[in-house]
Amino acid sequence: MANYYFLAPSLPSLARGEKCDISFEEVMFRASLNLSKRDLEKVVSFRRYMDISNIRFLFLEESIDPRGNLSEKDLDEALLLKDVFPEYVFDFLDQYDSIFQKLRYFSGLFALFFRNEIPLQEGFLKEYFRFEREWKLVLLAIKAKEMGRDIAYELQFEDFSDPLVAQILAQKEQDRYDPPEGYVDLKEKYLSCGKDPWEQYKTIAKWRFDKIGQLVDKPLFSIDWILSYMARLLIVEDWNELDETKGKMMLDAFVS
Repeated sequence: MANYYFLAPSLPSLARGEKCDISFEEVMFRASLNLSKRDLEKVVSFRRYMDISNIRFLFLEESIDPRGNLSEKDLDEALLLKDVFPEYVFDFLDQYDSIFQKLRYFSGLFALFFRNEIPLQEGFLKEYFRFEREWKLVLLAIKAKEMGRDIAYELQFEDFSDPLVAQILAQKEQDRYDPPEGYVDLKEKYLSCGKDPWEQYKTIAKWRFDKIGQLVDKPLFSIDWILSYMARLLIVEDWNELDETKGKMMLDAFVS
């Protein structure tokens, strides 16, 4: 049985742009002691996006994000043995022979992640994955217009019949992109930053923090609230650990 009545009140409050008195590692330790097996499986699904991101870091020979499910050693073994990850991960990677090609088209693996995971989830996780996919696509469309990129090419791994993708493609020939309701404020906030990538990163991080908090309509003592806390804590930790250069790199990675 999950012990939300201990776990939730034990977690300190989070504030965007401020240091937190708890680490993601500590939250995971407390979760392991208090959550049910079924709830812990949801946490594994939540962290799988970081595992997939870490495949990219591994190919780049960069340090992986330690907040995923897998350590660097476990990640190496999973890729070697074709284990742990869902089959679609290996099907995608096997399409390309070289590390260069895998990295060049890695955005396709993120697209597959959302396409496969969203239908499997419910509650907060379903809404969270949908939100993460949608704001990234909206920002991709905005930046593609700014940089004069072919938006159809940038969306090559997406389902063109998807409503948001179709909405973006319908504006392919226009000079600017107007996002759908719910993401108009994202565009406004992004454009208000001018050309400063560090200011863009901070502004988007604050916006995401607030939006994720609004995705939970269940009480404090629920797995949805715990997962929302974890998602917002990731943003807080990233904010505190990044400098201006790394912030720009992370922003670029979001939409690459």
